[in-house]
Amino acid sequence: MADSVPVQGLSRAADEAVGAVRSGPVKLLVTGGIGTGKSTLLGAVRDALRDAGTAVLTRPPADSDSADAAVVVDDAHLLAGAELHRLAELVAEPASTVVVAAQPRDHDDELQALMTAIDRERPRISLAPMTSAEISRLMTDPSGHPPRTELVTSILVATAGIPFLIEAALASARPYSADPIAQAALFALIDRLRRLSEPELDALLIASLSRDLGAADLTAALDVSADDARRLIDQARATGLIEPAHSHHFLRAVHRAVAQILGNARHHDVETALLRSQIAMSTLSPDLALRLAEHGVRDEQLAELLRRQAGAGRADVALYRAAVDAGAVELRAQLADALALAGESSAAATEADALLTSDDPAERAAAVRVSASVAMLNGNSAQAAELFGWLGPYPDAAVSAAAAIVLTAAGDRAAAERALAVPGAGPPTAASRAARTLAEGLLATLQGSYSTAALKLGAAMAADYSAAQVLPDSPAALVTLAALHGGDPVRARSVISRAVRADRDSQDPLYTHRHRLLLGWTKMQDGQFTAAAGDITGIDHIHRRDAFWMAGLRTALARRGGDAGALQKYWYAALEVLVEYSVDLFSLLPLGELWVASARIGQQDRLAPALEQAFGLLDSLGNPPTWSVPLHWAGVHAGILANDPAAVAPHGQALTAAAAQSPFATALAVAGRTWLRVLAGQVDGDDVGAAARGLAQFGLTADATRLAGQAALQTSDPKVSGLMLQVARDLKLSVGDSGTDGQPSVPEPSRPAPAGARPMSSPLSDREREVAELLLLGMPYRDIGAQLFISAKTVEHHVARIRRRLGAESRSEMLSMLRAILSPQA
Repeated sequence: MADSVPVQGLSRAADEAVGAVRSGPVKLLVTGGIGTGKSTLLGAVRDALRDAGTAVLTRPPADSDSADAAVVVDDAHLLAGAELHRLAELVAEPASTVVVAAQPRDHDDELQALMTAIDRERPRISLAPMTSAEISRLMTDPSGHPPRTELVTSILVATAGIPFLIEAALASARPYSADPIAQAALFALIDRLRRLSEPELDALLIASLSRDLGAADLTAALDVSADDARRLIDQARATGLIEPAHSHHFLRAVHRAVAQILGNARHHDVETALLRSQIAMSTLSPDLALRLAEHGVRDEQLAELLRRQAGAGRADVALYRAAVDAGAVELRAQLADALALAGESSAAATEADALLTSDDPAERAAAVRVSASVAMLNGNSAQAAELFGWLGPYPDAAVSAAAAIVLTAAGDRAAAERALAVPGAGPPTAASRAARTLAEGLLATLQGSYSTAALKLGAAMAADYSAAQVLPDSPAALVTLAALHGGDPVRARSVISRAVRADRDSQDPLYTHRHRLLLGWTKMQDGQFTAAAGDITGIDHIHRRDAFWMAGLRTALARRGGDAGALQKYWYAALEVLVEYSVDLFSLLPLGELWVASARIGQQDRLAPALEQAFGLLDSLGNPPTWSVPLHWAGVHAGILANDPAAVAPHGQALTAAAAQSPFATALAVAGRTWLRVLAGQVDGDDVGAAARGLAQFGLTADATRLAGQAALQTSDPKVSGLMLQVARDLKLSVGDSGTDGQPSVPEPSRPAPAGARPMSSPLSDREREVAELLLLGMPYRDIGAQLFISAKTVEHHVARIRRRLGAESRSEMLSMLRAILSPQA
């Protein structure tokens, strides 16, 4: 059949061939698959010959035809043997012009003889799919603007560069998008394939399943002779639709198109016959088995092969789903785990919920573990705890560890201890030991000092938990949370940075956002605001737990950056998440940040119910210092911001009481008392410096610089004020900044200034420099104005002028430039 493809321009070789036919006898062979532009080229040849006054035949010549006529034949692969022989004889005549286009069928002897004869006269022109560069040139508009790279990629994926499919894709509705392009290409492919016979379609259906299937496989599956099988596979490959270079995505589209033409019944019959023949010949590959199962083929031997493959190592969702669909229903629990680890939490919950009524106790326990893990991901610790309460203690390491984690988070310490008290029934594998050690370490944080529990938690991380079973939270996240609450910033940064780096090579996206958010939180507390903001850039489509942490972190950055508008925006966004969130032990840090922010904007009443739940949860756990200290520190801040000394007192007392077991609590208690004295105008430089350095030692550098800055604001002694500002600057410089993986950036070594060189002058006036220094300490405009005896409005004008002077396009860029300008010179 002729295949006119206007999108395909003629190549240089084709142009030369068209020019050659005008000047004398020519022998030319054009080969290519379906829709590659063979007919377009032959049309140009016919037009050139007729323009030159030469008669043209579009079929093999008969005896009655003029001997001077040129022969231009399209689709020569459809000719009979005698016609091909006649063309080959004509090629041998020096005065003849013969131009032939055909699909390259390697096992058609008569066609090959003709092709060989023409190849001896002139190299053939092989029409290949278009490249992305050719598609881009084709789509470049008259003004020279090329198409978007993503659009070109979408077209290439949907069409494999085959011109007739590109033409269909470009004819789809505008503006172009991936789905309409793919649909238009599929419809065009189906329309073209309807011209093939049923045996050819059967062969194409099988060949599009796997590149490893050949003539012998067709012989067995379709019950045809070896010669017929060779002919059919040759015809299928000659279409150019199943080339080795084509993507798996396109091969699947070809298979889907053929299946729609054949119909469901024929599709099923052919694939079932293929499966049985492959099993009989012991040639069934895992990939082919997976494809057949995905297409709905059901067979016990197929299920067994997939079952063995799934048990041989870490399997993905597609393999488990295919195995279950093929009949290996006992793998449903593993499928639920795989779905959860792949981030398909809704599908995982659906699969797990269906197993809660299973007759198999192991399946029920696994289903509870998966369902509870998904519930925790969705911020519903109460539902997760209810699931484990329904199940009761169970002798499986992963299940009991998950139960202890959930029940601890929900505030039921006794139930968590009972869950771990059940001896494990399975073998003591590395994964089971790691899970159990993690849960024991978590319980240890409730019973004594953080330093004691840290040994257990460290052992859990050293065991490198990598099982294919989902837990309510990742080991790295739990260890980081314990370290942040326990005042161990070095451990927190180390563990979560490793986890973020490992996520880049991981196939499980479940905890990726969780880890990035925790790394950002660690940096935020340490005063590295730019790096913290960078860690959460691009995070979207997140679950409720991650959404709560995201909103909390953004609120924290906005408050510390003095951005009142962003503070309001993110605080209310966090509140929207919180109303659907079940407060648990692992959400106290963002909750504490929201508490402080609520005091800043005068909305503490809105947060009262959540705080009541949080303190009730801590009380039910025995008020463990490791977990309660940061929330009490938030209470101190909230009371200070609300100018309510009575509200500060109970939290200060709680920090003092915890100091006996926690050096972190000691530092916070000292800092709290110092802060209250500073606000009362009693600024002792030595006390403030010691308190600020104590905060920085435990990873709260941001709070430390604010304390020093507040002291600079409150003192009437210029010397003490300058000293406090220097303390704040030193603390900020001590933490520097870092990239998204937690590795500190290494500054370029400074070059010595040439002799006699003058230091670069600051672009700021003295007053602007004063404003900038206080701005970098995170002070709001009101406090800066009070320090400098000017109005907040005047401060705002100074900041706007500073931004214009520096040429900064954003507030964050301005702050970065100010840090560079105002950093003390070595």
